[in-house]
Amino acid sequence: MCRIVTVLIVIALAPICAFAGPPLLTDDTGTPGPGKWEINVGFSGEKGTAQSQYEVHMLDLNYGVGEHIQLKYELPWVFLNDKEEGSKNGLGNSTFGVKWRFLDEDRHGIAMSVYPQVEFNNPTSSANRGIVLKGPTFILPLQWEKKIGLVNVNTELGYAFRQQPDQNYWLYGLVFGYKIKENLEGLLEFHGNADKEFKRHEVVYDVGFRWDFNKTYGLQASVGSSFHHASDQPYLIFYIGLQFRL
Repeated sequence: MCRIVTVLIVIALAPICAFAGPPLLTDDTGTPGPGKWEINVGFSGEKGTAQSQYEVHMLDLNYGVGEHIQLKYELPWVFLNDKEEGSKNGLGNSTFGVKWRFLDEDRHGIAMSVYPQVEFNNPTSSANRGIVLKGPTFILPLQWEKKIGLVNVNTELGYAFRQQPDQNYWLYGLVFGYKIKENLEGLLEFHGNADKEFKRHEVVYDVGFRWDFNKTYGLQASVGSSFHHASDQPYLIFYIGLQFRL
């Protein structure tokens, strides 16, 4: 705990800049801008004692409609390694989302957005083979962002509705960012999921960076772990990929 507090103090003393999406799990209020694309190509994973899952992000497309709206489509290829069931892989679920930032910090003192997303099975055997869960998931998260002194604080809270109500869950996140150089951004994240009664949690932390080579593309990466190294929780999470801005 002391180490976490120390890191937060260091961040509070450093200059920051805005951040959004990959390599983080938490989304923020940012959008690409009118008629602009953000395309992420990456590789991510969660490695646990009993099970490990890796994803190749074949498609992660984000398009700006005006200043305040973002359209998203995501499609991964999933690799699943289970101690009991062995290894298998296949097409993951598609995700479509629409982000709407309805408050801007420069006008209202705080930025806020809502980001409804629907995740659904593709017409493949992935659900029947246990690579992805069967049925759709509707996710309704709310993000808010505020600059406090030199620190930009980004938070997210949402709820996911699944086909089986007992599988519904909460999601939440807290992110701090700081600008190391003009083109290099450091990140610290705390992210969690909880069951619908908010009794059982899986909370992870990670550190990462975004390194922009130019205005068109850059490298982004993060690495972290769960706070509780139980057999059903990951002891390693990571993301590495490229972002193209067109």
